[in-house]
Amino acid sequence: MSERFKSNKNKKLQNAYGIWASKKDDKQIIAICLNDPEHEMAAFFGIAETGKKVCVVSSDMIKILDKRYTVLRKKKNPSNLPINISKTNNFVTFTSGSTKKPKAILRSHKSWIYSFNKNGVLKSDTVAALGHLSHSLTLYAATEAMHIGANLIFTGLRPLGEPTIIYATPTLLKLVYKNNIIYPKVRKIFIGGGTFNDLDRDFCQQRFPNAEIKVFYGTAETSFITISDSKTPPNSVGQAYEGVKLETINGGVFVTTPMIAESYLDEQISMNVDTPFSTGEIGHIDNNGFLFLEGRLDRAVNISDKIVYLDTLENDLMSLSGIEYAAVITIPDAKRGQKAFAAVYGGIASHPKISGIINLKEWPLLLSGKTDYIKVTASIKEAFYEK
Repeated sequence: MSERFKSNKNKKLQNAYGIWASKKDDKQIIAICLNDPEHEMAAFFGIAETGKKVCVVSSDMIKILDKRYTVLRKKKNPSNLPINISKTNNFVTFTSGSTKKPKAILRSHKSWIYSFNKNGVLKSDTVAALGHLSHSLTLYAATEAMHIGANLIFTGLRPLGEPTIIYATPTLLKLVYKNNIIYPKVRKIFIGGGTFNDLDRDFCQQRFPNAEIKVFYGTAETSFITISDSKTPPNSVGQAYEGVKLETINGGVFVTTPMIAESYLDEQISMNVDTPFSTGEIGHIDNNGFLFLEGRLDRAVNISDKIVYLDTLENDLMSLSGIEYAAVITIPDAKRGQKAFAAVYGGIASHPKISGIINLKEWPLLLSGKTDYIKVTASIKEAFYEK
């Protein structure tokens, strides 16, 4: 197995960015923000070859970067000069930042390369990477395609070309392919980063009638954890990905995986291929090895001396007719300790365990397609905090 990313696509552009980065201090992290995915991927591969730590960020993310980061904002012209290749091959990705400031994660190239030849993506494929490259799933899809030598499409928020492979969150998939057009050439869709329900599956089967739908569960720290197929029972996120060991400890889901990251940049939390890592989720594994998630540990709350799972309440709301998005939070309460409140989009909702629900005219989304809980929380508190 190759130990580092390698691609011949836009090689002269890779050279230009690598030469530029080689002149920077080795302690600096190069943050790419070029607003051009072709250049951003060329820069990512070129800078990675120099051994510098490198990441791709959005314009909004620049605001949270500290002095360790050097931001690359200006495009370079292609160069025929070669890059001096370093043995070091780390890069940086980020958690989604849907509920708090994104965490920076240090990864080795081989932690992603491990899965590149296991997903069935071929050199003859055309891969559509939905979303912004600052999102780890989008960056993974683009990196895999370039490393394998497949054709690569960056869709933005509108469909382009004729892909055979798609990587997306459920939300982005519906946003990009909302027009009533059939895509018969799509043969695999990898879907992660959000709840995938029966309506989503119906949508995929209508738009992509020949596609194998591969819903997976994973985290920015661990990459793929489970992956589903046609035999996966309802409400399960699938069985362990190849080479991954799953277990539950006191109800928490732990994973031992060759795809684990090296570390967080700012937290001393153990990450290595031989040590079980907490996913932060609560769940159980049935006798056939299928994993069922019940919610995040940090979203299990005590209301009136009863444990309530906010993720379960959200799923309840999402199952109601017309509801496209839902988010549930808690607000302090003198009698109960805290109460659950929610925001929804697309319809009218009620729930016996939720004290109040507001309808939003627009739903705040991150570039990854996930709900922006920080903005939703502000809207809910504005509506209910004084009530």
